[in-house]
Amino acid sequence: MIKTIENYLKEHQIEDKVSLFYHKPSTGETYAYREDVMMLAASTIKVPVVMAWTDLVHQGIASYDTKLEYCERHYEESDAKALYDSYAYGDSAPLKECMELAIVYSDNPSNHMMREYYKDYTGITFRQWFAQYSSKPVEDEFYTRNLISAAIMQEVMKKLYDNQDQYSQLIDWMKIAAKGQYIQSNHFDFEVAQKYGEYDKYEHTMAILYQKEPVLVGIFTELAGDIAKKTIRDLSKIMAFSSIQ
Repeated sequence: MIKTIENYLKEHQIEDKVSLFYHKPSTGETYAYREDVMMLAASTIKVPVVMAWTDLVHQGIASYDTKLEYCERHYEESDAKALYDSYAYGDSAPLKECMELAIVYSDNPSNHMMREYYKDYTGITFRQWFAQYSSKPVEDEFYTRNLISAAIMQEVMKKLYDNQDQYSQLIDWMKIAAKGQYIQSNHFDFEVAQKYGEYDKYEHTMAILYQKEPVLVGIFTELAGDIAKKTIRDLSKIMAFSSIQ
């Protein structure tokens, strides 16, 4: 698999445009490529955002009925169903609806609200909480910009997979997100729980592939449009069913 991936990147002249991870929980096998390169997360950040709030629900600090106020500063255009379709500025939306909109429809206002209000319930910012997933010191800009690396997102996905009972609702939403797109465009005969991100020149996807021996994958690109989607589709197909050799 490793040689196949590296040959693919070289053939398409995108060695410096992609970072990725592969992890098989049953064996611990892991492969990562340019894993410490920081990129804009785009909407992949919505997975750890929803995980953070799910933790608060399980800790009794918040509930799925917790109301979050939607304000003008939270507005950002979204491609599909969005919070602003049902709520006006000053209205309050239940946490669970914000979580679902962020994952299934990649709604931006819901994401902005959850990231901002996280500090009100914990005393720390979401980015301060998120830094725990980095095994290395992060630069100051990590706390002010929407940055991730493949290494960080691999740890996010490992926690998600290892605690599937706690995050079952999130995983169910990921299984229906971007149906037929990105990794799901391979039309595998197993379930895929994925979350994509797309912003400017960045286009990413990370997922649990529920094959006989599930694997966790993340593909992060400084590409866009059709070439990004093809790269994600092709690399995920290589990683599915593959041994790490």
